[in-house]
Amino acid sequence: MVQKEKADIILYNGVVLTINDSDEIIDDGAVAIKENQIIDLGKSVDIKNKYEAKKEIDANHGVIMPGLVNTHTHLAMSIFRGLADDLPLDKWWSEHMFPAEEKFINKDSAYWGSLLSCGELILSGTTTFCDMYFFEKETGYAAEKAGIRGVIGEGIVSEFGDENEIFDRKMELTVELLDKFEDSSLVSIAIEPHSCYTCSKEILIKSKRFADENDLLFITHLSETKKEVEDMENKLGMSPVEYLDKIGVLDERTLAAHCVWLSDEDIEILKKRDVKISHCPNSNMKLASGVAPVGKLSEGRVTVSLGTDGSASNNNLDMFSEMSNASKLAKVSTLNPEIVSARETVRMATINGAKSLGMEKDIGSLEIGKKADVIILNFNKPHLVPVYDYYSHLVYSASGNDVQSCIIDGRIVMENRNILSLSVKEVMQKVNEIAQKIKAF
Repeated sequence: MVQKEKADIILYNGVVLTINDSDEIIDDGAVAIKENQIIDLGKSVDIKNKYEAKKEIDANHGVIMPGLVNTHTHLAMSIFRGLADDLPLDKWWSEHMFPAEEKFINKDSAYWGSLLSCGELILSGTTTFCDMYFFEKETGYAAEKAGIRGVIGEGIVSEFGDENEIFDRKMELTVELLDKFEDSSLVSIAIEPHSCYTCSKEILIKSKRFADENDLLFITHLSETKKEVEDMENKLGMSPVEYLDKIGVLDERTLAAHCVWLSDEDIEILKKRDVKISHCPNSNMKLASGVAPVGKLSEGRVTVSLGTDGSASNNNLDMFSEMSNASKLAKVSTLNPEIVSARETVRMATINGAKSLGMEKDIGSLEIGKKADVIILNFNKPHLVPVYDYYSHLVYSASGNDVQSCIIDGRIVMENRNILSLSVKEVMQKVNEIAQKIKAF
């Protein structure tokens, strides 16, 4: 009798969507995991004949696929979910969010708000997030507690106060983050100036220099609203994209969130500099910011990924909703039903997200040697039957509630809709206590 090789986890009896370069699909497939890596994948019968595992999970004819990658969010803002809806961005931000943040965002609220968001992400199939906010050390702690992969960075806003003091303090915090999470298998650090309208030219340049010196991503909001673009053109005679290009902060290690108001010239610059884009369709719709030209960006071979933005402007972190709206918005805004296909949209939420974060060698697809960030979707539901095209169902029919199990870095963090890494009940109670104080404000 041939002795079987050892694995830690085997996921079997599912349709494996690899999202590899050829978009290979394995019917009645399985994935073998050892420690934090995928060590094999193939037909269920072959994998089970070859390996024995401490833990086996039956996908029950569902879909086994890479975990989703949310490339733009503000996790701690979940404590403000629904606080100030149905407002334009500038009013929402200046009259509601800034005052609320100043009074209620602290280490405690940032931790519990981030932990609540981590639970929501896991429940809806996201295994990696990219966060920009304040008290990011607490967000990192929350990510490690929940067992989710995250890129975190202190939001830099230099328009209020002495900009040099602000920048120095933010870099001190960034150095603390780099030291604190140096050995983390889940948390990595980025430099994140908020935008070209809340940060001076000098702060943007110094931020990019720090990022380059420390091999970190440079992440910022860009061309989110028509007003932002018009103000920049009236002030300097150029678009925000042209401005950031002129001051030298756009390159392959730049991730720009939103990018709604782009000219053809802007798109050419983004393509030339290999800037990555985080498209946030739900937030852009809700704040009436506009519709990003995703079709043109994709046709121009610009890497487009998906983000939810924060729960205060979305108001959820469900990447399946982002996929659905990303594809449909692109179609209706161009009157072209063939643009931004379901297959392309799923890639935005997986491998393109990994590319946007510089992690495509480790995550974003199911391939031997990559990190074991894997989700299983239950397809035994009326709204997912019958199946002619799995990509179509993922984008147009599925929701985060269909995610059954979630493995991150080789650890089972959710099984049968039960999060194993944290007490959701406790987290919700803590956030509700914080919300009572906000309500009284």
